This record gives sequence, C-alpha cells and structure tokens, in this order.
Amino acid sequence: MNPLSGALKFLSTTLFNSVFALAFFLVAGHFATPSFIGKVAIIQLMETITRAFFSILPYQLVTREVSHSYASSQGYNRLVYTSLSYSLLVSPLLLFLLFFPSYLWMSIPYFVLYLFTNYQDQLLIGLGKFTEVNVGNAVFTISRWGFSIIAIFYHSVELLILIWTLGAVMKAVYYQIYLPFKFSLDKATFKEIAKVGFPIYLTGVVSFISGQGDRVVTAFLLGSYYLGIYQLVALAAVVPSMLISSFSSSLLPSSTYYYTKGKDIKEISSVSFRIVTLISLPLAILGYAISPLFISKFFPQYVLGIPSMQLLILSLTSTMPLQLLSTFMIAAKKNYRPFIIIGIISAAEVVGVSYYLIPRIGIYGAAIAQAFNAIITSLLYLLFSHFQGVFKLERREIVGLALIGLSFLAFINWEVVLIVVLLGSKLLGIISNEEVKVIEGFTPYSLKRIIRILYLIAR
Repeated sequence: MNPLSGALKFLSTTLFNSVFALAFFLVAGHFATPSFIGKVAIIQLMETITRAFFSILPYQLVTREVSHSYASSQGYNRLVYTSLSYSLLVSPLLLFLLFFPSYLWMSIPYFVLYLFTNYQDQLLIGLGKFTEVNVGNAVFTISRWGFSIIAIFYHSVELLILIWTLGAVMKAVYYQIYLPFKFSLDKATFKEIAKVGFPIYLTGVVSFISGQGDRVVTAFLLGSYYLGIYQLVALAAVVPSMLISSFSSSLLPSSTYYYTKGKDIKEISSVSFRIVTLISLPLAILGYAISPLFISKFFPQYVLGIPSMQLLILSLTSTMPLQLLSTFMIAAKKNYRPFIIIGIISAAEVVGVSYYLIPRIGIYGAAIAQAFNAIITSLLYLLFSHFQGVFKLERREIVGLALIGLSFLAFINWEVVLIVVLLGSKLLGIISNEEVKVIEGFTPYSLKRIIRILYLIAR
C-alpha cells in the first residue's frame, strides 16, 4: 500500500481528465451556447445529487472498512457484495426524474451506472488497486469528454447522454474483472456501516447543498445562460484543487492501512498536511495570476466570469491542506458527528450568502459564497481534528497555517506573496530532511529526481 505511487497515479488520471475536459469545453465554448453548457451542468448536478443522496453506505466509510479488513487480513467479500448490491437496489428511486425534462429522464440508466461504478471505485481503492481504478477512470474520461465532443456539433444533449452511458458500461465491465460481483446483501454488514456512517451520509447530503447551492441559486435567480458562464469558470477554477485532492484518493486507504498496522495518525496527518501545503500554495497563487489570460485567450465569451474564477482558484486551492484533514478523521474512526455540524454550517452559509449576494452582484456573489465556505469548513476541520487527537498543532504546523493565511494577500500583489511563501517554506523549515527520507522510500525510482526539490526546501 504505497500512498505516494497511488497519489501519482490519481494525479496523472486527474490531469488526463482535465486535458480532455478542457478540449471538450474549448469546443463547446466556440460551437455551443452557454445554454447548452448549462444543460451539461444540470446533468453533472444530478451526478452530485445521486452521489450525495443515494450513498446511505458512505463511500469514505466503505473505503475505510475494506482497507481495515485488508490490513488485518480479514475477509471483505460480504462488504463488497453488500455495497454493490445496495447500489442496484436503491437505483429505482431515480425514477423521480420521469417528472423532469426528457434529457434528464433519458439519463436514468447513466445515473444507475454512475452510482454502481462509484462503489466499485471506492472498493478497489480500499484494496490498494490504484492502477486498476485509474485505468477504468481513463476509459470513462475518453468517452465522457472525448467522444462526446461529437454531440456538440449536433447540438444534441441526448447524444451526449448516450455516449456517457456507453462509457460507464465499459468502466463497470472492466472493474468486474478485478472485483467479481454477485448479488448478495448481508443485512448485518449493511446495518453496521449505515449506522456508523450515518453522520457522514448526512454530511454528504448537506455538502451537496453547500457544494452546489451556489449553482442552484444561480440557475434559479439568473437562468441557464449565467449558470453556463459560472459553471465553466467554476469547473476551470477547481482544476488545481482537483489535482491536489487526487492525493486523498490514496491517502484514505493508505492512512487507514498504516494506522491499523500501528502507525501514529498524528504523524501521518502532520506530514501530509505540510507536504500538501508546499504544493497547494504556489499552485493557488499562480492559478490566480494566470486564469485571466486563460479565459481571455480560450473563452472570450466568458470574460464576465474572470473575477469569480480568480477568487475560486485562490480560496479553494489554498485551503486544500485543511480540507484533507477530514480524511484522517475518517481513517482514525473517531466520532463522526462533527461532520454533521460542519455540513450544516457550510450549507447554511452557501445558500444564505448566495441568495443575498447574487441578486446584487451576479455570479461573483456565488463565488464569494464558495470562498467563505472553503475558509469556514477548513477552520472547522482544523478545530475538530485537533480536538479528536488526529492532528497536532506544533511549530511547523503553525508555520503551514500562517503561510495559508498569507497566500490570500495575492489579491494585493501575487508576485511578492509567491516569493514570500516559497522563502518562508524554506527558512521556517516546514519539512525536515528526515521526513524527506521517509517520502523518498515510497518514491518510484523513475521519480527520484523530484525528491531533490524537497531536499532543497527541507531543513
């Protein structure tokens, strides 16, 4: 169970997905209207609804439990069969889409497969099969953003749905090779995971509101045209944070695995936090600086969304080290009720601020709501992870927090802030040479040269 090689695999797949998505939206930006992109956004919104509301067996807990069983050499077939069987049993509830526009009810088979393959994803990740998961994701990406470009030229959302569905079928069949499935729902396993994970499930539901509330309010108050503009810049803005969050895909199973083997969860979370800080802050600042050129060059029709994109990139990317602390709270299997508190506060803030600001300042109000949400939830994750004994606050962790706060001064002068962050990381010793040696032990031979960069920063 190598967290670094797994993280690099997920990073490469995320980059692959981002490049294909960029190609799709480049073509869509020139040959389709914002209204077409708005419909694509609504389908993606339904994906998020499916993921949040239908996951009574929380994905993170499924990953955690199968990783724990794997590390302790226990059988995990009942968990695999129960999770996958549940996803099929709950799928008929998607028939509520029959009351919505035709392109949504035509998407029902796709959403069924989407739910099923999400559980396949999490189970394979928990078993450390990172290569297999990423191959499946790459297959789906080619269909989702590659072949679906054809639908743009036909101005057909229905054709896009068909292509996405075929891609999901190929992904599910491929995963079946490595995760054999038979229909079997073990009631005891289901009840245990559903009961323990109920706070996480509720958090997922309210997190949908906080994560998508700005888009829903934008669609309701401003219509699909402005939703299309906001959706495009928001999708582009989350790419840096998506690249960083790809690390968490291997972080949860790996931290669970080594925690089960007796490693100190505080040390695991501390090193991870500081390494992610080194990556996220320069990426956030450079993303803030480059994004106006990106939109002006490739999407001139969407320049209205540039301020929103800059705010989203800086706030979402710079707070990623704190957002990832939730991973260790799950891995350590502490009290999950704080997730409900964080979720409710987050949802109330996004919806409330969006309703207040969007009528006054348009889509920039939606971006402000998301930026506040990132800051508030990050501080809450820091608070609860520290109180639960999952994360320590010592000198180097405090240095990391100070640098995160400092990165927001990029609004004033991003060049100076970038230099200060880089020098501060080195002079204040955010990581040590001993920690770099540990990381080097997990690094594939072909990437050993990258470790030299960490040695330059370390003290």
